[in-house]
Amino acid sequence: MKAKGTSELPKSTSATKGKMTATKSATVQRNRENKKSFILDTAAQLFAEYGYNATSMDMLSDVTELNKGTLYYYYTSKPDILFDICVSTTEKHFRVVSAASKMSDAVDGLSFLIETSINFIVENRDYCQVYYQEEHFFESIFDRSQLSKVRQQQRRFMQNIYEVIENGISSGQFRDVDVKTSGRLIYGVILGPYRWQDYPLDGTVLIDQARALILQGLQQK
Repeated sequence: MKAKGTSELPKSTSATKGKMTATKSATVQRNRENKKSFILDTAAQLFAEYGYNATSMDMLSDVTELNKGTLYYYYTSKPDILFDICVSTTEKHFRVVSAASKMSDAVDGLSFLIETSINFIVENRDYCQVYYQEEHFFESIFDRSQLSKVRQQQRRFMQNIYEVIENGISSGQFRDVDVKTSGRLIYGVILGPYRWQDYPLDGTVLIDQARALILQGLQQK
């Protein structure tokens, strides 16, 4: 017999329990992903400022205010942190530029590639700086599987640039240049600003200047 003024709690069902378990699992996963992102963002800042080799897990623990046990729960080693920084950087960058090679007009495609790449660098400077300053040391840092993944992503990104140039040559919009050499030069121009420490990264100015330099060099007279 229930007390006056009270109501019965609904009986638990397997469906209710299942829904609660799923909600709890989703929350745990979301919290875990947020903490991983926090660790990566902080590591990217430290690697960019001090370099990968000079940054220790102790430094990362101090700055994040996470004990080393928590850090090692999410990342078993410092190379794993760098790997996730590099993979996420290339994956995000590729997603924003991938449409360039599918555009029917090669000039529009190259302009889009330049604009989105420079904006990406300006908005993700720490991540880009870490990636490109440590790129020469990937073979000594990553294991075979990690290195293979990073190299695969690099090839996919470069292929997108090559296809834009090939489209322009095929349509008669661009001069008959060496595709791979031109592609790597373009890559250097649009990604180079991450190195600028004493010059403001004004995206609008950079985009206009890079677009003018690159397109004037490629377009038919």
